[in-house]
Amino acid sequence: MLVAAIPDNEEARIQALLQYEILDTEAEAVYDDFVKLASYICQTPIALISLVDPTRQWFKASVGCPASETSRDVAFCAHAIHQSNVFVVSDTLTDPRFVDNPLVTGDPHIRFYAGAPLITPEGLAIGTLCAIDREPRNLSPEQIAALESLARQVVAQLELRRLTKEQQQLLESKNRLFHFLSHDLRSPFNGILAFTQTLAEEAETLSREEIQDLSQTVLTSAKQFMHLIDNLLQCTRFELGSLEYQPANMAIDTVVVNVLTLLKSNATQKNVDLIYDSNPGAEVFADSTMLHSVFQNLIGNAIKFTPAGGQVTIQTIEKDDMLQVSVIDSGVGVPAEKVDNLFKAMAGRTTDGTSGEKGTGLGLLLCKDLVGRHGGRLWVDSVVGQGTSFHLTLPKAHSTLSV
Repeated sequence: MLVAAIPDNEEARIQALLQYEILDTEAEAVYDDFVKLASYICQTPIALISLVDPTRQWFKASVGCPASETSRDVAFCAHAIHQSNVFVVSDTLTDPRFVDNPLVTGDPHIRFYAGAPLITPEGLAIGTLCAIDREPRNLSPEQIAALESLARQVVAQLELRRLTKEQQQLLESKNRLFHFLSHDLRSPFNGILAFTQTLAEEAETLSREEIQDLSQTVLTSAKQFMHLIDNLLQCTRFELGSLEYQPANMAIDTVVVNVLTLLKSNATQKNVDLIYDSNPGAEVFADSTMLHSVFQNLIGNAIKFTPAGGQVTIQTIEKDDMLQVSVIDSGVGVPAEKVDNLFKAMAGRTTDGTSGEKGTGLGLLLCKDLVGRHGGRLWVDSVVGQGTSFHLTLPKAHSTLSV
């Protein structure tokens, strides 16, 4: 048996396949109709839409085949994706590439195969629309042309699926933007207006201490407003693909200490201790600007939901080729039924902090996106009344070779 070679454009091919978000999805009538047509046109008992990922071929739709996938090593479709036209094997028992293939010697006992590659608009073959028989045979030129035409229609349907999802995401982004502009950004801005109006109208009758208190409140609201604006701009840039990702080897302490310094006054005002349990010398391969946003949001949130006298701890732990950073608070915690909604846009109204601080769910959405951009993941553990822990993983610094 000959195992198909890996295409030269394999990385780009896999990325193209993944962008459709089609793997392991439920059956859909439109794809089922394509394989029924292919079976009818080619007069074969088996027809499949087969998508070839790094280790297997997975069947989005099938006629006459109960299996949902097979190993890529034995896949006829792994050979077909090397072709620009229909790949035909008239009789597997006379073809040395396939004569001892397990799919020939055992179920489904393939004797004939014809696979039209599913080629994306960028020219990348992600799988096939194939017709299979248990008897040797050939297809007429008309049948081959029809199979190719159907394969193009499968790709068109995949493109429609992708575009529809992108439009839905854009609509969600627009709705989220309107929500933040009309509600979340108004809150700190209204506070600034109210307190500055008080200062303007009553400055002559206010004591020095009262003026200092009002000024501090205005400053706090202004900082909060600017933080929300920064989050909103970064989220928008990320979704539009214009947020540059510029990773480099860097000490994790550099970013964490910078953020802790920035948020120290917030913690001091609430009498919350900030503890950094660092891993000396730990380095990651990351974008410093993105990490700054991540830690400012996570640590800021931890302070927000920790009552006076509590503490927020930042820990770093090495795990294989990743560094895990945890932001742990002794705050109010999150009910189990609400944990899954923390990273979802518009999941509901945001919760005020323990001192009435306002905010949005936008920061956590941004954190999840930015951590994901680094190839890491972000998750949460929480117990009501005991506190919440946000954990994230980042790739360790790349080793450099001396010459």
